Amino acid sequence: MSTATLISVEEFSAMPRDEAVRYELVEGELVPLASGTPRHAWIRDGLIVQFRDYLRVQRSGIVLSELDCRTTGENVRRPDVSYVSRERWQLVNPSVIPLPFAPDIAIEILSPSEKAVEVNRKVAEYLAAGSSEVWVIDAENSEVFVRSAEDVRVLRAGEAVESRLLPGFSFGVNEGLAGPVI
Repeated sequence: MSTATLISVEEFSAMPRDEAVRYELVEGELVPLASGTPRHAWIRDGLIVQFRDYLRVQRSGIVLSELDCRTTGENVRRPDVSYVSRERWQLVNPSVIPLPFAPDIAIEILSPSEKAVEVNRKVAEYLAAGSSEVWVIDAENSEVFVRSAEDVRVLRAGEAVESRLLPGFSFGVNEGLAGPVI
């Protein structure tokens, strides 16, 4: 039995940002977020650059990192990367958080501390809350799982992540998960 004080999405949204940024809201309970590793940040930022290059030409939506999104019930999740289509972005007040729905594509980069059951729960929440796809990036095993309501695709080294939502966009598993070269 949990002894935590439960809060609503509205109360979570009203928290000071420097405090709320350390948590996700799961069934009304504040759940601490672990800090990302340098590899995690490298992958996230690399994806953002690739998305922004693509979207500069395609103009089909917006990509953001670490954005609070309302999922199901009293849950607010923070995908590492969020793609929101132009049509759905029109429904967003860009000065208010959380986003009132899950992004069209939610991308989670696994951290060593995450358990499979937690990740699967997040994926199910994103899909139930309106995501068309959820990409789970497992850098340790050089795999990307692309989940939709219809299926799961597992992509490995030598393959590319592509999406029906992003015609012409391609994210190479090798290049995207390799880490920095300096």
